Amino acid sequence: MTRHKTFRLVVDALLMAIVLVQNIFPFLGYIPLGPFSMTLIGLTVIVAGTALGPKDGLLIGGFWGLITFIRAFTWPSSPVAPLVFTNPLVSVVPRLLMGLAAGLVYLWGRQRQWSMRRSMRVAAAVAALTNTILVLGMVFFFYQTPAVATAFGAKGNQTLGYVLMISLVTNAVPELVLDVLVAPLIAVPLRRRWDKISAQILK
Repeated sequence: MTRHKTFRLVVDALLMAIVLVQNIFPFLGYIPLGPFSMTLIGLTVIVAGTALGPKDGLLIGGFWGLITFIRAFTWPSSPVAPLVFTNPLVSVVPRLLMGLAAGLVYLWGRQRQWSMRRSMRVAAAVAALTNTILVLGMVFFFYQTPAVATAFGAKGNQTLGYVLMISLVTNAVPELVLDVLVAPLIAVPLRRRWDKISAQILK
């Protein structure tokens, strides 16, 4: 059991360190795309959820959300961040649920006898959409103001809903494609190692 817990703690600590580094160094975690930024950090959260499980996805997602919340006050990643990510319902909750979704969907896929790689691809897609849709949905629900619409790049009679739909396309699609393609490449070896250690303990 000690080896099992040690491996889990080491990987969780490594993934948290990666999330921290991604938040510190430009282009490792965020790629500016208009008012928002395309995030690469979701990839790390998906790896945690699929390789180790829903609890670990929840942990790494929550860690990312907490950093997003703090950065909104101190070092915003985009012009929109100080306006919306100071609300933990926008900055923290979607990240938490992203990690949880990645782990649960992966397990669901495996229960349906899907391959490890296929399960991870579907989990990555669902997790990426969970984060993007929840963030944009929360913004739409809580921030129906001209200032926020302008920060998102609204012009003339364009509404917040309109520019959020544009952001959904410009941000969600690239992030989803990236996560689906890359997450299994990292998560499959980790998951196999995790399953091997678990099997040895159960013997």
